[in-house]
Amino acid sequence: MLCSRLFFLALGLQITVGSAKPVLGHYPEGVVYRAFQFPDHLVPVIDGDLRDWEVVGGSYPILTGQFHDLISPEVEASDSDDFSARLMVGWNKTVNRLYIAAQVRDDIHQIDRPAGSATVLFQDDSMELFVDADHSGGQFANFTELSHEEYRRRNGTEANHFVLAGPPPDENFFVNFSAAAWYALSDGPYTEAAVEFVGVLGGEGVTNYEVMLVPFDRVDINAVFQSEEHHLREGEVLGFNVEFNDLDVHSELFDAKWSLSGQYNSYRFSDRFTDLILMPLEGTFQVTAVEPSSWGRLKASLHTELYHREVSE
Repeated sequence: MLCSRLFFLALGLQITVGSAKPVLGHYPEGVVYRAFQFPDHLVPVIDGDLRDWEVVGGSYPILTGQFHDLISPEVEASDSDDFSARLMVGWNKTVNRLYIAAQVRDDIHQIDRPAGSATVLFQDDSMELFVDADHSGGQFANFTELSHEEYRRRNGTEANHFVLAGPPPDENFFVNFSAAAWYALSDGPYTEAAVEFVGVLGGEGVTNYEVMLVPFDRVDINAVFQSEEHHLREGEVLGFNVEFNDLDVHSELFDAKWSLSGQYNSYRFSDRFTDLILMPLEGTFQVTAVEPSSWGRLKASLHTELYHREVSE
């Protein structure tokens, strides 16, 4: 987190003191994004293939124009050859999981960090994901004013900050910048993540990001049994944010940083997030339409077809 803090300080962004009181509203004011409730038989497989997100339609997808550039705030986001994004959020009550998927098209997909440098994932084209499950707000990370031991104990306790970037030069593409390593496993019991890229590194391409998270009210850096799992409920509002880092030529110079909340310092304060409401099951999904095994076989058979279709585009 030190590198991230110094980067934003270099931009001259003012950091203010966070509040420990519950947050009643986030940014943009009056906007609440919706999380689609997956029926049990249609929960997505976290593999970077977004075909199983096609059930999420209507007004659920969050599109390019709803993001705000923190580097050049005067620039309005719109689909272009330079950048376009489609973000979707889902959840499932039975397994108590959040699901996040995004597809980003970029004219220059930059991944140039050397192997063994996962702490600078955010200096590549990447997706940053923030979750404040109990919507409590306040400072949750980067406690530079505290002792090293107290810093480690409090960092990432109340909210979490994840970064995905790929294809990676090593095995690391998914990092929790709020310290708990057990809560950032790409194929673990509490987190799963995948990145799939189709295109040319350093040139035009399409990146799929996909994440599963079991939410927590309190995350202990040492172990899950010392943490407090958050139990998702219909109609509940969570603190949530996503930022897409767009770097073109230089690894430390952002071309753009697209934020859903449009607020600076989300890496430190969770009251800079946006609001996400957990929706009930859609009526058409009240009755099971596809058996889980059948859906799995269908998805597998379509994966190769999707890959070739994206390449041809």
